[in-house]
Amino acid sequence: MAIINGIVLYTRPYRDNDLLVRMLTEERGLYTFLARGAKRPKSNLAAGTQPFSRLSFIGNWSKKPQGLGFMNDIQSQQSASALTADIEVSAYAALIAKLLDQSFEEGQPVPAWYQQFNLALDKLAQGVDPQVIANIFEIQLLGPLGVAPNWRADPIDGHMEGQFDYSEKYNGILGAEHYGLDANRLNLDQKTVYYLRLFSTISLEQLGKVKLSPATKRGLQRVIDYIYEKQVGLVPKEKTFINKMHAWQQSAGQLLEKGRSS
Repeated sequence: MAIINGIVLYTRPYRDNDLLVRMLTEERGLYTFLARGAKRPKSNLAAGTQPFSRLSFIGNWSKKPQGLGFMNDIQSQQSASALTADIEVSAYAALIAKLLDQSFEEGQPVPAWYQQFNLALDKLAQGVDPQVIANIFEIQLLGPLGVAPNWRADPIDGHMEGQFDYSEKYNGILGAEHYGLDANRLNLDQKTVYYLRLFSTISLEQLGKVKLSPATKRGLQRVIDYIYEKQVGLVPKEKTFINKMHAWQQSAGQLLEKGRSS
């Protein structure tokens, strides 16, 4: 038996009354635990296995490299009910959880990312823009996912200041002096480039309540989605849901505006 600290990423049903609980743990990174009886209403595990709950529990690590651990008794928990009550915040938290789940090997210790996810949940609860937080994770997880764009300097002459655009051909930013080397660069505006570079290095500890214009947010998401689809080969269903939600919100807003003007 051990005291295990972790954050619930998601759960899956297992048999009639049990759950498989996917977690990011402080000590061993990604790990799956069997929570027996957690689907029963009176189970002491039921409340603690909700997505994004932060737990300290008595359990067992698996003796096999790819085996299941066991969750036996919860010692303390921090509920994420404030997050799950807001569909947009919950959707972005689920996207971050999915990306973390895709980025690392089972049982690989990633204490820095554990702390980052902890901070992200705090920031989301404080009302920081959920897209900004998700964008920071999307950009910074490109390294673990095997892409690692160069956001620092022009790859040709090393210049770190000036105008830049994103080039898939050069896997990162390309200075204005060398735009002719890639006819398929993304033609990004400079504010979008600024935030891409900022988000690639910023710590969530430094992040306040950032307010970006809708145009800048669309620009950021456009290039991030491009990299994930074209270079990583990953389009999480959580991202598809967020895109559909935003399209619906935009349509609803247009209908409302049309009704006011008629």
